[in-house]
Amino acid sequence: MKRGNRVLVLVAIAFFCYILFSHRTSSTEVELAEDPAGDTTELPSHVHRPPGQTVESKINTTLCQYNECLKGRWAPREPQFKTLEDFQEVFAKRGASIWSTCEVGDPPAGVKWTSAEEERLKQKRLVDIMNWVWQPDHGELLPWDPLDFVVRLLKTPGGIVFMGDSLSQGHEHAFGSYLQEGGIVFQMKETDSSIRSHILEKGHPVTLELQRRAGVPDSRMDHPIFSVVEEHILIHQEDLRYITELNGANKGWEWHLDSLKRADDWEGFFRRLTKSRPGEETSVTSDTIIVLNTGAHWSRGTMYMLPEVGSLEKEREALTNVYTAMVKIMIRKMSQYPRLTVFYRATNAGHPSCHRYNKPSKDAAEAHREAARYLELSDASASNEVDRKVRRRWDWDYLNVLSQVWKTEIEHQEWLRRTMKLRNQSGGVGMRWLYVDVYEMSLQRPDAHAVPGKDCLHWCLPAVYSEWTRHLYHILYLEMEQEY
Repeated sequence: MKRGNRVLVLVAIAFFCYILFSHRTSSTEVELAEDPAGDTTELPSHVHRPPGQTVESKINTTLCQYNECLKGRWAPREPQFKTLEDFQEVFAKRGASIWSTCEVGDPPAGVKWTSAEEERLKQKRLVDIMNWVWQPDHGELLPWDPLDFVVRLLKTPGGIVFMGDSLSQGHEHAFGSYLQEGGIVFQMKETDSSIRSHILEKGHPVTLELQRRAGVPDSRMDHPIFSVVEEHILIHQEDLRYITELNGANKGWEWHLDSLKRADDWEGFFRRLTKSRPGEETSVTSDTIIVLNTGAHWSRGTMYMLPEVGSLEKEREALTNVYTAMVKIMIRKMSQYPRLTVFYRATNAGHPSCHRYNKPSKDAAEAHREAARYLELSDASASNEVDRKVRRRWDWDYLNVLSQVWKTEIEHQEWLRRTMKLRNQSGGVGMRWLYVDVYEMSLQRPDAHAVPGKDCLHWCLPAVYSEWTRHLYHILYLEMEQEY
């Protein structure tokens, strides 16, 4: 065969192979989407685009991305707050809450403070706690802009909702105050004692400017910017009875959880908050956001209807089974709202013997070394053997294990969503789930809890919550700038 003919034949064969394998790749593309359980590469919980779709991002490439932002350390604030007045100028000037103190616990043995001395110590502790800011290892956070945050929330039908226990309620409280420091004025609307919403004050100059920037009609201004749903264990009583009885609880066990706040009509509340409204089709185009958490009450101490069997491993296995069942119930319930994006916030760390600390951990490695001493530090705070058992059954050393149940389920939900998009080759398939991993960030703040030596789980407000709020703004910015 002549050389020229050979070249033509080779070109023809190459073209045939290209057509064959190109067709094969496109026709089997869906098969490449594997369940995360069998995938060697962890699926990021923020993947929303079909593969191959290029989005012209408006995002500054120096910004950190999602949970990458939560890998870092607490760094000294620059410049430092030198006085309470310095702090209040930034965090407590125009808000409803004029933060002025953090509790200091009991004085050392043999020491008695005067009222004035104790007040000065409380003020100093607040300033000291607020003199640390979160610094990601890689990239940077978006500069805080409360006005832009609210403009973005106006583009959702129901704003942002904090749902969970008293830790979520504390976050909502600090969140609202942080927005108010930007000169934004709200009115509260109470649905019931466990559901409260805040709308922008109508006619206020800042409200009018926010509406102008958002380009939304008057109808949107009747609905919340932010809300709180105090539902400490998320699921209803009949669901909890069912899943605990499957895991060893006596049938018809005596209900002992009346002290936990419940919001029985939260499902109806979310139906209203995620509903599309006439006249808002072109301006209110993003999803209502829920910041969801439950974890602190999911312990052997609270769920004592589960049997004690003398084996920590078996008792925690039952607790994990019950918690996993709750997660699946909640995912199914939340999936009925197509215009909802769920940010599941990992449960923050508790620090037994938190009175021992007066500054953040140096870094995550130091924080994890201290966490490894959990039983030692927990037992050191106990007054007797009964108290020792009670403290151990709080299961603070198990909080992040339970959070990982959410992480796994969320990765699966995002895999399903990605697979549906691959099949449909279009957006808007299913609701969005994101896992917000604040655990390690919180693990590094043993110094910032509400009452040293007495409450080492909750935070002194606004402290850690203000950094969580900055991160929520950062995520919302990333989400909206990447929408297609």
